[in-house]
Amino acid sequence: MKNPQATPVLSYSRLREPEAAAESAAEPIDRSSRLNEIVTWAVLGICLAAWAVVGLFLWIPRVLRAVLSFSARLVHSTLAETSAEPAGRRLRSAASFYRRGFVAAIESIRPAPARDDAPEVDAGPSSADSGLLVREAMWAIAVWYLILWSAGPLRGTPVDLAAVPWSRLWSGWVDAIWSVPDLFRS
Repeated sequence: MKNPQATPVLSYSRLREPEAAAESAAEPIDRSSRLNEIVTWAVLGICLAAWAVVGLFLWIPRVLRAVLSFSARLVHSTLAETSAEPAGRRLRSAASFYRRGFVAAIESIRPAPARDDAPEVDAGPSSADSGLLVREAMWAIAVWYLILWSAGPLRGTPVDLAAVPWSRLWSGWVDAIWSVPDLFRS
């Protein structure tokens, strides 16, 4: 007898209701599926922690760009007597970007029940998605560089970074790595 109020438990192969699985002798919850569930949620926790950092790194520049774009579009739409609705959609999208990352991660582990009328979605990355990722990363790096440079902690410019004698900085590390095999020869 299925309980409609039961929350589904993640299994590697499919979602099951805990009460129905416990009542059914034909489908006992075995240790390997339980271990798989624990490992899956542990990895998800690590991914969510990484998203908390990376998402914030990308989110603040997106919001800044959306606010600047919305402000410019608002002035333009007021002067030209047109709608600022597209800029408003981009602003709402940028504002919810960080939260959507957490939601997407959790929903990928606990997917909603499949609907018959839902279209098939290709999960593979396309070249357009790769270009978007590179543009967003470059925008975020530029914004964070300007923020750190204007706040004071970053003293150099990109030209100064190119002039750093990198060979002196890395030579100690390279020598240490090359000397590791000598430890095992003696």
